[in-house]
Amino acid sequence: MRKGIIILLVLFGIKTAGSGQEIILSQPFSASQYQNPSSAGGGAYDHRFQSNYKNQLVDGNADLFRTFLFSFDTRLKNDLEESYNYFGLGIQYIDDEVMQGVLKNNYLTLNGAYHIFLDRDLYSHLSLGIGVTYAFTNIDRSKLRFNDQYDYNGILSYATLENLKSYPSNVTTNAGVMYTKHDQSKFVQAGFMTYLYDKPNVTYSPFNKAGSLRYRAFVNSELPMYNNNSFLLYFNYLNRPSESQFIVGGLFGLSVRNDDNDYNKLYAGCLYRLNEAFIPTVAYIRNRYTYGFSYDVYATNLTASNMKMSSFEFTLSRKFGEKRKENRYHTLFD
Repeated sequence: MRKGIIILLVLFGIKTAGSGQEIILSQPFSASQYQNPSSAGGGAYDHRFQSNYKNQLVDGNADLFRTFLFSFDTRLKNDLEESYNYFGLGIQYIDDEVMQGVLKNNYLTLNGAYHIFLDRDLYSHLSLGIGVTYAFTNIDRSKLRFNDQYDYNGILSYATLENLKSYPSNVTTNAGVMYTKHDQSKFVQAGFMTYLYDKPNVTYSPFNKAGSLRYRAFVNSELPMYNNNSFLLYFNYLNRPSESQFIVGGLFGLSVRNDDNDYNKLYAGCLYRLNEAFIPTVAYIRNRYTYGFSYDVYATNLTASNMKMSSFEFTLSRKFGEKRKENRYHTLFD
């Protein structure tokens, strides 16, 4: 029974690579370029590194579905004395694995954004971004052994009807716009992006699913409360042909220490992915480091086998360089 379940999961992974089920992060706000290409170079510091690791479990079996995300973005110095506007550049790499590497979907994205300040204090700005993604898929045939049903080594010297491409790849694009208000007392941000979602076709079949345009909108906000504490609100909407996705929730920020040389803050709360999962989340800021952990509690089981699903996600970000405005409000969205 267990072997049959594993075979079905592998086949499911191969199917989704062709049909276009996109990556879902439980803490998407921790991966700025994943949300919007306009965020490239938009952090409170000159340079920013962000990473996510997500592991999805089915009936307690770990490592069936794993996602790694790494990104780096920076702002380019503006040499024009009459303008504070600037360009931002970013790079993002995603490795999405099924069954410990039997199937790997990889995405390498380059993003560029132009940031336009809307006030003299440089607290409000509008950013416009575009990006290009090179997507490539790898299927490790040596791990696909289902006894007499499929054995990669067994077909090396015989005729085969195998229909898998050796190196499937393609190129997609995205574009976005984002508004940010970041001053001494608050952080408010809203963005919209559109992108061509088109995973590589893993087979030579002429009936592979065509790419489609997707839309994403999000709102990030963190507002102060008493004693340097705060309340964070998050909303994310993704338009998909099959079913739209909503993520909404909030975190309470507890100030542990707040002075010029040492800043520490603890966040705790819950997000909700509509009709799918509750996501208890904790995060911690220690100066230029931010750590996050979340655990997806799915509202329903897999109906066919009654297997329970869950997942956990770790995040880490590090900021470098000087802040553009020293008196900006510290926020989880930096």
